[in-house]
Amino acid sequence: MLNTVLAVGICFLLGFGPLAFGAVQPWSIWVLEMAVSLLIAIWAVREVLNGGFHIEPNTLFIPMALFASIVLVQITFHLTAYWYATWSAGLLWGCYAMIFFLVSQVFRQERWVLLFGLFCVAYGFLLALFAIVQQFTSNGKIYWVVSNRYGGWIYGPYVNHAHYAGLMEMLVPFPVLFVIVTRAGRAGRAFFLFVAVVMSSTIFLSQSLGGMIAFLVQLAVLSFILFRNRSSSYREILLLSAVCIALIGWLAWLRPPGLLERLARLLNPITDAGTTGRIAIVKDSLRMLRERPLLGWGLGTFPIVYPSFRSFYTNLWVNEAHNDYIQTMVETGIVGFSFAVTFIVLMCRKGIHNLKSWRTDTGSSVALAAFLGCIGLLIHGFVDFNMRIPANAAFFFALSALVTSRFNKSESNHESSRTRG
Repeated sequence: MLNTVLAVGICFLLGFGPLAFGAVQPWSIWVLEMAVSLLIAIWAVREVLNGGFHIEPNTLFIPMALFASIVLVQITFHLTAYWYATWSAGLLWGCYAMIFFLVSQVFRQERWVLLFGLFCVAYGFLLALFAIVQQFTSNGKIYWVVSNRYGGWIYGPYVNHAHYAGLMEMLVPFPVLFVIVTRAGRAGRAFFLFVAVVMSSTIFLSQSLGGMIAFLVQLAVLSFILFRNRSSSYREILLLSAVCIALIGWLAWLRPPGLLERLARLLNPITDAGTTGRIAIVKDSLRMLRERPLLGWGLGTFPIVYPSFRSFYTNLWVNEAHNDYIQTMVETGIVGFSFAVTFIVLMCRKGIHNLKSWRTDTGSSVALAAFLGCIGLLIHGFVDFNMRIPANAAFFFALSALVTSRFNKSESNHESSRTRG
């Protein structure tokens, strides 16, 4: 019973963030942190009732703990430019770590993993439908009632269209994989194909260049995986091709204004004004890094320190580096960045390992979808700051936990293994 409560609670928690404008406001961050704390307490009660604490190991616990130690050192020895900003950011990243921990402990059986995959499909589909309806009936407000006071390019429930695309990059691989591996027959495959087309189309409808590039990389990676075993993948390649053809047809039918002009910018992205600004911010950020190379300026302090290093005039507040990797390096130094890279490398190694059985094993196929979702956000991170959006970061850490977890076939097997331990 408590396992069901935990699984449902995690899904509700992840679903809450995007609907709350990406959970970027103080009240929504507080809800995330309090909800995660409550779920941790429920997990502890479950373990006590089961006869004692049993923590399923995960290879990513170590780099996460090491990264946390850097933040603790910054706070303890006053090595941060602003103590409160680092403390607040540390609490939020601790929330992500608890989400990672909960997913790795709760979603242990294949049936629960499958249900989580179906949750991602249903949630992503409904959110994409809402985003499309809002786009074509827009009055310039989120949910038609919430004004965007600070400017930006809204899409769906997000103030920034690129962050909506970042979320959808993580969710789209689930229906795409279900198109290929589903056992629900032609009707089920057709349904998942329609869902995949609707969800992926909103990445293009949002007109996020970074999102489009990340999605194309995801398709390229999945195509490479399918081509690895040519004797058994022709049917799968045809199904993936059907998704792409249907996507092109769907976009041609919708005819969103400005999409072709936006796509044309991909031919020469360096001359784009937005790209030029991002390059300038990155150059300034590297100057920041040179002053504090080892441990950085402090987690969460980039918007506070950056104005002293800005090399161009603007009346806008530059709150992020628009590059997750550069910002991580600036805020936590080379040491913290090395732990973040270790996290990514270990996750990718496990994701590649899951390729051995994804066609026949439900857990591995869902883990592959999660792996592709993580790849999409990691690619997007070179040109944007999705990891600084709590809703997207929470989903990323939940998916990375799925990628690196070991799944049991049934509840009974799980319980018997715990008894033997």
